[in-house]
Amino acid sequence: MTIYVDMDGVIADFFSEWAEVNKVKSWKDIPNKETSILALQGTDFFGRLPKFKTSDNLIRFVDKATNGKWCILSAPLRGDYDNSSFWKREWLDKNGYVPKEAIFTSRKEKYATNENGTPNILIDDKPENNDRWMKAGGVAIKYQANENSLEDLMSRIKDAMNG
Repeated sequence: MTIYVDMDGVIADFFSEWAEVNKVKSWKDIPNKETSILALQGTDFFGRLPKFKTSDNLIRFVDKATNGKWCILSAPLRGDYDNSSFWKREWLDKNGYVPKEAIFTSRKEKYATNENGTPNILIDDKPENNDRWMKAGGVAIKYQANENSLEDLMSRIKDAMNG
């Protein structure tokens, strides 16, 4: 069983930085979200995201629980795969996070099970990613760092790992 950790919304504070770039209080106040997302292409946006206060504790917990065999599974920015993946890797390095592997894809559900059918765990803030993961046979735990309890997440990870 492998634990896959999403970045944006889970350990990297995408939404606060996105609001900041657009000079609004909340990302929900961004008038044209699609245009605003496209404007991030070719920039270092993903390299400068703040981390959440809980990120270090979450990664320490996952690293210990898996003996260092956890992975990052994060979607790259549409139309900006190489650049956004580069900056996400830079962000991981800058914050001292060393996953076994960092995978950047929007098809996360391909990693829901191991070759032998054992379900893997996904920690992600997007319900649609979690739904596709579970339909593919994996265990998904919804977690958004600025909304959900880290203690609850750690308890749910332990439960999932114990069967």
